[in-house]
Amino acid sequence: MRQLVAESGSTKTLWSLLEGNRLIWSGRTLGMNPYFVDLKKLCEILWSLRNDLPDNSFEQIYFYGSGCSNEAMKNLILEAFSTVFPNFKTEVDTDLMAAARALFGSNCGIVAILGTGSSCGLFNGEYFSDYVPSLGFSLGDEGSAGYFGKYIVRDYYYKILPAEISSYIEKHFDMDIDNTLNRLYKEGQGNTYIASFASVLAEFSTHIYSKHLIEEGIKSFVKLQLKYFDNIELKKIGIVGTVAAIHQKTINNILSREGWELIKVIKEPMDLLITYHMQTR
Repeated sequence: MRQLVAESGSTKTLWSLLEGNRLIWSGRTLGMNPYFVDLKKLCEILWSLRNDLPDNSFEQIYFYGSGCSNEAMKNLILEAFSTVFPNFKTEVDTDLMAAARALFGSNCGIVAILGTGSSCGLFNGEYFSDYVPSLGFSLGDEGSAGYFGKYIVRDYYYKILPAEISSYIEKHFDMDIDNTLNRLYKEGQGNTYIASFASVLAEFSTHIYSKHLIEEGIKSFVKLQLKYFDNIELKKIGIVGTVAAIHQKTINNILSREGWELIKVIKEPMDLLITYHMQTR
Protein backbone atom coordinates (compact mmCIF):
# COMPACT_ATOMS: atom_id res chain seq x y z
CA MET A 1 0.00 0.00 0.00
CA ARG A 2 1.15 3.52 -0.79
CA GLN A 3 0.75 6.10 1.95
CA LEU A 4 1.64 9.78 2.24
CA VAL A 5 2.83 10.70 5.73
CA ALA A 6 3.17 14.29 6.93
CA GLU A 7 4.69 15.68 10.12
CA SER A 8 3.91 19.37 10.50
CA GLY A 9 4.88 22.10 12.94
CA SER A 10 4.46 25.85 12.89
CA THR A 11 7.67 26.28 10.90
CA LYS A 12 7.73 23.45 8.36
CA THR A 13 5.98 20.30 7.17
CA LEU A 14 7.92 17.18 6.20
CA TRP A 15 6.33 14.75 3.73
CA SER A 16 7.19 11.12 2.98
CA LEU A 17 5.63 8.91 0.31
CA LEU A 18 5.87 5.25 1.27
CA GLU A 19 5.24 2.07 -0.67
CA GLY A 20 5.38 -1.01 1.50
CA ASN A 21 8.73 -0.82 3.27
CA ARG A 22 10.26 1.66 0.81
CA LEU A 23 10.55 5.44 0.96
CA ILE A 24 9.98 6.56 -2.62
CA TRP A 25 9.79 10.36 -2.19
CA SER A 26 10.26 13.03 0.45
CA GLY A 27 9.65 16.76 0.47
CA ARG A 28 9.14 19.86 2.56
CA THR A 29 6.60 22.69 2.63
CA LEU A 30 5.73 25.52 4.98
CA GLY A 31 4.25 24.70 8.37
CA MET A 32 0.50 24.04 8.54
CA ASN A 33 -0.51 24.94 12.09
CA PRO A 34 -4.19 25.89 11.62
CA TYR A 35 -4.02 28.43 14.44
CA PHE A 36 -1.63 30.52 12.34
CA VAL A 37 -2.49 29.55 8.73
CA ASP A 38 -5.98 30.06 7.27
CA LEU A 39 -7.81 27.76 4.86
CA LYS A 40 -6.68 29.66 1.76
CA LYS A 41 -3.02 29.40 2.74
CA LEU A 42 -3.40 25.73 3.71
CA CYS A 43 -4.78 24.99 0.25
CA GLU A 44 -1.94 26.94 -1.40
CA ILE A 45 0.59 24.82 0.49
CA LEU A 46 -1.18 21.60 -0.51
CA TRP A 47 -1.41 22.63 -4.18
CA SER A 48 2.34 23.26 -4.11
CA LEU A 49 2.82 19.81 -2.58
CA ARG A 50 0.60 18.17 -5.19
CA ASN A 51 2.68 19.71 -7.98
CA ASP A 52 5.89 18.39 -6.40
CA LEU A 53 4.68 14.82 -5.85
CA PRO A 54 5.92 12.29 -8.41
CA ASP A 55 2.34 11.04 -8.79
CA ASN A 56 -0.92 10.77 -6.86
CA SER A 57 -1.26 7.00 -6.88
CA PHE A 58 -1.51 6.48 -3.13
CA GLU A 59 -4.38 5.23 -1.01
CA GLN A 60 -3.96 6.95 2.35
CA ILE A 61 -2.80 10.27 3.82
CA TYR A 62 -1.65 10.49 7.44
CA PHE A 63 -1.20 14.05 8.68
CA TYR A 64 0.32 14.78 12.12
CA GLY A 65 0.35 18.43 13.04
CA SER A 66 0.71 21.04 15.75
CA GLY A 67 -2.56 22.81 16.54
CA CYS A 68 -4.63 19.72 15.65
CA SER A 69 -5.82 18.71 19.12
CA ASN A 70 -8.83 20.98 18.72
CA GLU A 71 -11.68 19.44 16.68
CA ALA A 72 -12.40 22.65 14.78
CA MET A 73 -8.73 23.03 13.80
CA LYS A 74 -8.55 19.38 12.79
CA ASN A 75 -11.61 19.89 10.57
CA LEU A 76 -9.92 22.90 8.96
CA ILE A 77 -6.99 20.69 7.95
CA LEU A 78 -9.39 18.03 6.64
CA GLU A 79 -11.24 20.65 4.61
CA ALA A 80 -8.00 21.76 2.98
CA PHE A 81 -7.11 18.16 2.08
CA SER A 82 -10.60 17.47 0.72
CA THR A 83 -10.22 20.53 -1.52
CA VAL A 84 -6.82 19.63 -2.96
CA PHE A 85 -6.87 15.83 -2.61
CA PRO A 86 -10.56 14.89 -3.08
CA ASN A 87 -11.46 11.21 -2.78
CA PHE A 88 -8.35 10.43 -0.71
CA LYS A 89 -8.78 8.93 2.73
CA THR A 90 -7.12 11.33 5.19
CA GLU A 91 -6.42 10.91 8.89
CA VAL A 92 -5.40 13.94 10.95
CA ASP A 93 -3.73 13.60 14.33
CA THR A 94 -1.56 15.71 16.62
CA ASP A 95 2.17 16.34 16.49
CA LEU A 96 2.25 14.78 19.95
CA MET A 97 0.98 11.50 18.47
CA ALA A 98 3.74 11.65 15.85
CA ALA A 99 6.26 12.09 18.65
CA ALA A 100 4.74 9.20 20.63
CA ARG A 101 4.88 6.75 17.73
CA ALA A 102 8.42 7.82 16.87
CA LEU A 103 9.68 7.62 20.46
CA PHE A 104 7.76 4.69 21.90
CA GLY A 105 6.11 2.81 19.03
CA SER A 106 3.50 0.72 20.85
CA ASN A 107 5.04 1.12 24.32
CA CYS A 108 3.99 3.55 27.03
CA GLY A 109 5.73 6.65 28.40
CA ILE A 110 5.57 10.40 28.86
CA VAL A 111 5.94 12.10 25.47
CA ALA A 112 7.14 15.69 25.19
CA ILE A 113 7.86 18.18 22.43
CA LEU A 114 10.39 20.97 22.89
CA GLY A 115 10.57 22.74 19.57
CA THR A 116 8.96 25.97 18.36
CA GLY A 117 6.37 25.26 21.05
CA SER A 118 6.11 22.69 23.84
CA SER A 119 3.63 20.06 24.96
CA CYS A 120 3.51 16.71 26.73
CA GLY A 121 1.16 13.80 27.36
CA LEU A 122 0.83 10.32 28.85
CA PHE A 123 0.91 7.70 26.07
CA ASN A 124 -0.36 4.20 26.83
CA GLY A 125 1.01 2.61 23.66
CA GLU A 126 -2.11 3.26 21.62
CA TYR A 127 -3.53 6.66 22.56
CA PHE A 128 -3.02 9.48 25.06
CA SER A 129 -4.80 8.72 28.33
CA ASP A 130 -4.04 12.24 29.53
CA TYR A 131 -2.15 15.30 28.34
CA VAL A 132 -1.31 18.80 29.49
CA PRO A 133 -3.67 21.41 27.99
CA SER A 134 -1.84 23.26 25.23
CA LEU A 135 -1.98 26.99 26.03
CA GLY A 136 0.10 28.08 23.06
CA PHE A 137 2.60 30.84 22.53
CA SER A 138 1.07 33.52 24.77
CA LEU A 139 0.22 31.51 27.89
CA GLY A 140 2.34 28.36 27.73
CA ASP A 141 5.06 26.70 25.63
CA GLU A 142 7.52 26.60 28.56
CA GLY A 143 11.01 25.48 27.55
CA SER A 144 10.37 25.98 23.83
CA ALA A 145 12.18 28.10 21.25
CA GLY A 146 9.22 30.48 21.35
CA TYR A 147 9.54 30.77 25.13
CA PHE A 148 13.28 31.52 24.94
CA GLY A 149 12.91 33.88 21.98
CA LYS A 150 10.27 35.91 23.80
CA TYR A 151 12.63 36.59 26.70
CA ILE A 152 15.57 37.39 24.43
CA VAL A 153 13.56 39.94 22.42
CA ARG A 154 12.06 41.45 25.58
CA ASP A 155 15.48 41.76 27.23
CA TYR A 156 16.90 43.39 24.09
CA TYR A 157 14.32 46.18 24.06
CA TYR A 158 14.48 46.67 27.82
CA LYS A 159 18.28 46.97 27.47
CA ILE A 160 19.05 44.19 29.93
CA LEU A 161 20.52 41.81 27.34
CA PRO A 162 24.34 41.48 27.58
CA ALA A 163 26.08 43.84 25.15
CA GLU A 164 27.78 41.12 23.10
CA ILE A 165 24.50 39.28 22.56
CA SER A 166 22.72 42.53 21.66
CA SER A 167 25.42 43.30 19.07
CA TYR A 168 25.05 39.82 17.57
CA ILE A 169 21.27 40.20 17.30
CA GLU A 170 21.58 43.60 15.63
CA LYS A 171 23.85 42.06 12.97
CA HIS A 172 21.55 39.12 12.25
CA PHE A 173 18.02 40.47 12.77
CA ASP A 174 16.13 43.61 11.83
CA MET A 175 15.55 45.02 15.31
CA ASP A 176 13.56 48.09 14.31
CA ILE A 177 10.76 47.91 16.85
CA ASP A 178 8.05 48.61 14.28
CA ASN A 179 9.29 45.67 12.21
CA THR A 180 9.33 43.39 15.26
CA LEU A 181 5.79 44.32 16.32
CA ASN A 182 4.52 43.99 12.75
CA ARG A 183 6.13 40.54 12.36
CA LEU A 184 4.75 39.45 15.72
CA TYR A 185 1.17 40.75 15.55
CA LYS A 186 0.23 41.46 11.93
CA GLU A 187 2.03 39.22 9.45
CA GLY A 188 1.00 35.86 10.90
CA GLN A 189 3.08 33.07 12.45
CA GLY A 190 4.50 35.50 14.99
CA ASN A 191 5.37 32.52 17.21
CA THR A 192 7.73 31.16 14.55
CA TYR A 193 9.36 34.56 14.12
CA ILE A 194 10.01 34.99 17.83
CA ALA A 195 11.19 31.37 18.11
CA SER A 196 13.93 32.12 15.56
CA PHE A 197 15.72 34.23 18.19
CA ALA A 198 16.38 31.09 20.24
CA SER A 199 19.23 30.33 17.84
CA VAL A 200 21.17 32.96 19.80
CA LEU A 201 21.38 30.53 22.73
CA ALA A 202 23.33 28.01 20.67
CA GLU A 203 25.67 30.74 19.42
CA PHE A 204 26.34 31.86 23.01
CA SER A 205 25.99 28.47 24.67
CA THR A 206 28.70 29.10 27.28
CA HIS A 207 27.49 32.57 28.22
CA ILE A 208 26.01 32.88 31.71
CA TYR A 209 22.91 34.60 30.27
CA SER A 210 22.21 31.66 27.96
CA LYS A 211 22.86 29.05 30.63
CA HIS A 212 20.54 30.80 33.06
CA LEU A 213 17.73 31.30 30.54
CA ILE A 214 17.90 27.69 29.33
CA GLU A 215 17.89 26.33 32.86
CA GLU A 216 14.99 28.53 33.93
CA GLY A 217 12.99 27.59 30.83
CA ILE A 218 13.46 23.86 31.35
CA LYS A 219 12.71 24.19 35.06
CA SER A 220 9.45 25.95 34.13
CA PHE A 221 8.59 23.12 31.74
CA VAL A 222 9.18 20.55 34.49
CA LYS A 223 7.34 22.57 37.14
CA LEU A 224 4.30 23.51 35.06
CA GLN A 225 3.92 20.67 32.56
CA LEU A 226 5.60 17.53 33.91
CA LYS A 227 4.25 18.25 37.40
CA TYR A 228 0.84 17.57 35.83
CA PHE A 229 1.81 13.87 35.99
CA ASP A 230 3.12 13.82 39.56
CA ASN A 231 0.48 11.31 40.61
CA ILE A 232 1.66 8.53 38.27
CA GLU A 233 4.48 6.07 38.91
CA LEU A 234 5.80 6.07 35.35
CA LYS A 235 8.76 8.46 35.19
CA LYS A 236 10.17 7.63 31.75
CA ILE A 237 10.13 10.48 29.26
CA GLY A 238 11.07 10.85 25.61
CA ILE A 239 11.41 14.24 23.94
CA VAL A 240 11.22 15.41 20.34
CA GLY A 241 12.38 18.78 19.02
CA THR A 242 15.28 21.04 18.14
CA VAL A 243 15.49 22.59 21.61
CA ALA A 244 15.68 19.12 23.17
CA ALA A 245 18.39 18.00 20.74
CA ILE A 246 20.56 21.10 21.22
CA HIS A 247 20.23 21.33 25.00
CA GLN A 248 19.95 17.62 25.82
CA LYS A 249 22.66 17.63 28.49
CA THR A 250 21.07 20.47 30.48
CA ILE A 251 17.62 18.92 30.13
CA ASN A 252 18.86 15.52 31.28
CA ASN A 253 20.55 17.02 34.35
CA ILE A 254 17.40 18.89 35.40
CA LEU A 255 15.13 15.90 34.78
CA SER A 256 17.43 13.60 36.77
CA ARG A 257 17.36 15.98 39.73
CA GLU A 258 13.56 15.88 39.62
CA GLY A 259 13.37 12.07 39.48
CA TRP A 260 12.69 11.66 35.75
CA GLU A 261 14.47 9.25 33.40
CA LEU A 262 15.15 10.68 29.94
CA ILE A 263 15.21 7.62 27.71
CA LYS A 264 15.36 9.14 24.22
CA VAL A 265 15.78 12.48 22.46
CA ILE A 266 15.27 12.97 18.72
CA LYS A 267 15.44 16.22 16.80
CA GLU A 268 12.71 15.30 14.30
CA PRO A 269 10.32 12.34 14.43
CA MET A 270 9.93 11.69 10.72
CA ASP A 271 12.57 8.96 10.26
CA LEU A 272 11.21 6.87 13.15
CA LEU A 273 7.65 7.72 12.13
CA ILE A 274 8.40 6.27 8.70
CA THR A 275 9.61 3.08 10.38
CA TYR A 276 6.41 2.92 12.44
CA HIS A 277 4.19 3.26 9.36
CA MET A 278 6.19 0.71 7.39
CA GLN A 279 5.81 -1.81 10.20
CA THR A 280 2.22 -1.22 11.27
CA ARG A 281 0.23 0.16 8.35
